[in-house]
Amino acid sequence: MAHEHFLNIGYVALVDSAPLIVAREGGFFAEQGLQVTLQREPSWASLRDHLLFGDLVAAHALAPLPLAATLGIASPRVPVITALTLSLNGNAITVSTALHRHLTDAGLTGGDRPLLAAAALHRVIQADPARKLRFAVVSPVSNHHYQLRHWLQAAGIDPATQVQISVVPPRYMVEALRADEIDGYCVGEPWGSLAAVEGVGTPIVSSYALWNNIMEKVLAVREDWSLAQPEVHQALIRAVLTAGRWLDDPQHRLEAAHWVATAIDVPTEVVALALTGSVPGLPQHDDFHVFTRYSANFPWHSHAQWLVRQMRAAGQWPEGVDAATLIPQVYRCTEYRQAAHALNISAPLEDSVVWGTQAQPWLVADDQGGMIHMGSNLIFDGSRVPP
Repeated sequence: MAHEHFLNIGYVALVDSAPLIVAREGGFFAEQGLQVTLQREPSWASLRDHLLFGDLVAAHALAPLPLAATLGIASPRVPVITALTLSLNGNAITVSTALHRHLTDAGLTGGDRPLLAAAALHRVIQADPARKLRFAVVSPVSNHHYQLRHWLQAAGIDPATQVQISVVPPRYMVEALRADEIDGYCVGEPWGSLAAVEGVGTPIVSSYALWNNIMEKVLAVREDWSLAQPEVHQALIRAVLTAGRWLDDPQHRLEAAHWVATAIDVPTEVVALALTGSVPGLPQHDDFHVFTRYSANFPWHSHAQWLVRQMRAAGQWPEGVDAATLIPQVYRCTEYRQAAHALNISAPLEDSVVWGTQAQPWLVADDQGGMIHMGSNLIFDGSRVPP
């Protein structure tokens, strides 16, 4: 390339920041003429503010951030877009050792069965209704919050009145559990595995079990930057797509574990547990973290529709905002397809699919006359998106 572009990109200490870390360490940013500084942020609020006010050009971001920032939900109102999903799955609901004992007494057996676990929790709550269990999430506007609420409600637990839900940055979750400040949390790896390794908690439900292959983090950029630097945005997407493909080769996961562990300051063996789908307390699962397969990186409008539904259920969605108009402004399928085609990667023909109907691998049409292999997409309570 004629000249290098210098980019400051933010991330939070989580295993699913791996595509950005691999793009730097593996030379994929450099291949695209990008010189990237990765800036580790202490919390999602800090990352969001640095992105919105221009300290960061792009960020490893909570999936709802582009919608929320564009609307000014729990943040300043700054248009943010995404043309790339970074990963699928990767979260877990973890409970303290004490709560795990109560759940076991109430009928929880091993395995990753959300309805069974939620029913056991309901019985624990009924046995001592005066004591409100304390759960933590990473942000009120996050998949983690919506997944926790969805899981509680499936068992008839009212998240607004029967439990207390607070916000704790990912890095402090394990310490909060150890200090008995919370009884459980929903967070991305490695913070579930670390609680188990350190003997302070047990993961009981994965986000994969709640919804097979739900999107997790996205690559977020300010809309004005994307308009001013479309070629650089394309180079950024291509670099991260290439890194994700490298990551989805099982041979590379342990090599990546060392890079990620260094970047997030957690022991390599704990990161390796997450990257190989070997989270303590949960069954071994090769799809615990998915980075490119199943068209993982496509910014599906139907994923955005689920987020809108959850924001409405949480009382966050503003009155009078038409989701059907907003979603295509924020979730940029055209920009994704442009980058994918440059790399000879198949891109879906349609912007939406129906989630919640496929128990087995299935096929979706690509925009070149071929087919893309997709993973199962069942939602644990039988719901579908769009309904």
